[in-house]
Amino acid sequence: MINCGKLYTVGYATLEGVEQLQGLFAQQILVVDIRYYPASRWRPEWSRKRLIERFSTNYCHIRELGNINYRSSTLPIKLVDAAAGVSWIAGFLQAGRDVCLLCACADWKNCHRRVVAELLQNEIVGLQPIHLSSDNLPCFAASC
Repeated sequence: MINCGKLYTVGYATLEGVEQLQGLFAQQILVVDIRYYPASRWRPEWSRKRLIERFSTNYCHIRELGNINYRSSTLPIKLVDAAAGVSWIAGFLQAGRDVCLLCACADWKNCHRRVVAELLQNEIVGLQPIHLSSDNLPCFAASC
């Protein structure tokens, strides 16, 4: 795992705005949107179009890692095509690129981004995801 990039996860419900996400990371981090549908009726600044405007080539949407059952908290997490999506992200991490998985959920423990992070850990020995949440975000931003 020499030169492996860092893996972060964040749900935008934890953040005040897109500016906060930009302020947390260096310019070269790849923001990977893993929502099934990359839009928000309540926070339009988190739509794919707006994120592309902000992050340019450092943003991409990977629908294959979206949760088909995202509208229901009672149905299990089911990814569109986990193998394809994980393979794509693993390539960036193994090349030394830092990646941040983005979705809407505030609680990573009950979110499909936890599942995606675990799948990536199975692919890349020693990978330790950093799940950003309201608990550690202030400390992370201050580089504690």
